[in-house]
Amino acid sequence: MLTEFAYNSLDAAGHESRGLISANDRAQAISTLRARGLTVTDLVEREAKSGTKFVFRKNFNDTDIYNVARELSTLLRSGMRIDKAFELLITATTKESLREILSTVLSDIKSGKGVAQSFDNTGRFNSLFISMISISEAVGELQTAFENIAQYLKFQIQFKAEIRNTLTYPVFLVLASIVTFLVIFQFIVPRFFSIFGSDSSQLPLPAKILYALSGWLNFYTLGIIAGIVAVFFVARKLYPTRVKLPNIYNSLAHLPGIRNLILDLELSRFSYSMYAVLQSGVEFIKALKLSASLIQNENYRGPIASLVGQIKEGRKIADVFAQVHFLPQIVPNMLRVGEESGNLKDMFFELYQIFDERFKNGIKRVLVLVEPMIIIIMGLIVGFIVITLILTVMSVSSIKL
Repeated sequence: MLTEFAYNSLDAAGHESRGLISANDRAQAISTLRARGLTVTDLVEREAKSGTKFVFRKNFNDTDIYNVARELSTLLRSGMRIDKAFELLITATTKESLREILSTVLSDIKSGKGVAQSFDNTGRFNSLFISMISISEAVGELQTAFENIAQYLKFQIQFKAEIRNTLTYPVFLVLASIVTFLVIFQFIVPRFFSIFGSDSSQLPLPAKILYALSGWLNFYTLGIIAGIVAVFFVARKLYPTRVKLPNIYNSLAHLPGIRNLILDLELSRFSYSMYAVLQSGVEFIKALKLSASLIQNENYRGPIASLVGQIKEGRKIADVFAQVHFLPQIVPNMLRVGEESGNLKDMFFELYQIFDERFKNGIKRVLVLVEPMIIIIMGLIVGFIVITLILTVMSVSSIKL
């Protein structure tokens, strides 16, 4: 059974590097590192990760990878060697988890492995990332690969930021409403009903409903719910393969109105991925496989991924896409133009712009409706509370104090 070791080492030039290595024992680990031309200064066995133990693994995000790709592209374009570029990145990186990964990649590169293989061996980068590097590495254009990766990640980062910014105000309204109702049910309603004693049997029906709601809509109940949610997410972080969230996203694709938003979102992401991968020189079949795997909704991912086999049989790309029932007619039409002109890459970029614009406009239309709906619902609930309190006061003469 292989054991994982964390190491610090020096190369022939005296530069320090660190990383992870798997070996049968310490002797084999040291021997492997020496074969890479490294002098081991520290070697520590890491605790094995079994199924009954948990590990709170520190991750790096898309922004970190974007910065790495952008800086590597700049350094390689200036004529710097790949190993020197990695050494500069490792020195400048402040996030420990990312530094360890880059050190591992650098060690593999120095041992003679390819750049794509070195990234792939870490198990922390997706297949699209690896394929874009692999194709450009084969033709000696690594700086182009990292530049295309940086552009794609920049699109992803901006896309997510736009969605977050768009949802900020509706989320604020919802949170403000929740806090308002908690205050009402925690302080105002209980004090009002306290003047009628503990016997609520003679209260009007609306008053009984309001009184019952005040019994469990309070900060104590909220604390219990928040605690359960926190435990669930911590357990999901520690045991990601055992604790999973219910797949609500796939179900949303069946709701009227929401269905078109999700479709535009997925097609926008898919189209930009096709453009970025084709721009890197990846063949169409492989580009389609990689881009289809990035589609989050299973209802859309399966039909598009199944097109690979039909295209391999020699069928025209536009005709194959035309068979997918949920795709708008503009998709096969534009692909037919791109196929005939030999310019599919730009057609996918045009499709990305079209679906991106549709998604943004759809979000705006939804928010135009969501914001007043939240206000109306909040007004109805507050109105129900006020009317109930008034009816209770009016019927006070029939209540035995």
